[in-house]
Amino acid sequence: MAERLRKFVSLEMSLSNPGEGQNLRTFATKMVFISIILSLLVSCTVIAVAAFFHLLPLPLLEALAYSVVMAWIVGGIVTGMLCGVIGSAIRKLHASHAEFERLSRTDTLSGLANRRAFNQSFDEVEQDASLAIFDLDRFKRINDSFGHAAGDIVIKRAAAAIEDVFGDFHCVARLGGEEFAVIVRGGLRKDRLTLIELARIRVACLTINFQGTQLQTTVSVGVADIGPSRSKHDTFAVADKALYLAKSSGRNRVCHEEELPVTPALDNLKSAFMVAS
Repeated sequence: MAERLRKFVSLEMSLSNPGEGQNLRTFATKMVFISIILSLLVSCTVIAVAAFFHLLPLPLLEALAYSVVMAWIVGGIVTGMLCGVIGSAIRKLHASHAEFERLSRTDTLSGLANRRAFNQSFDEVEQDASLAIFDLDRFKRINDSFGHAAGDIVIKRAAAAIEDVFGDFHCVARLGGEEFAVIVRGGLRKDRLTLIELARIRVACLTINFQGTQLQTTVSVGVADIGPSRSKHDTFAVADKALYLAKSSGRNRVCHEEELPVTPALDNLKSAFMVAS
């Protein structure tokens, strides 16, 4: 009984998730009734003391009636104003929380999803999807020749081109540096590979103007299929091998895991081509 009473008079609210706490209407209703009850208690106490010392200008019952009316009017007005202020503050807090959550899942340079958001999306995929890892070719040469400002512009333009191909349905993320990843969902494998190939072409067709110099870049892509029988680590490992096969095969191409030769020598491709990528 005491616990139920405590919950009824409680004015606690959940700011991070309104569904976990009271909504604003319940909160306001409780505030109105609690403030009116407190006003009545104070009024009755004052009237009782005044009546005891014969200081009431009105009969006792009439004074009590006026106090009840005034408690409802004043308490309702004051509480309504307070609820309006509190409600506005709560809405701003919810908006700030939502914006903070969005920023915590977004890569600041490219505007794409970051690794945290990508990993969460990956965990939700079970089948009929592919992982594509995009790596800009010879990106270090751009940074060394034109500076990191030029490199940042190239990353932004490449990110926009890749995102434009895949849209919101597929998860497009920047994993770090010049490396991007896409979870291509649904359809047949050949359809997913067609989308990935289109993204590669879009990046290759970019012409980026930097301080009067026309910059161009290409991208190599490694693709692995996502399945319930394969762990996230294994999927990334296979896509990584396909990526370095694409690098070793001349760059600016898409390699699917089916193209991987069954040989231990492939494991050495990554270290052999990291510097040249």
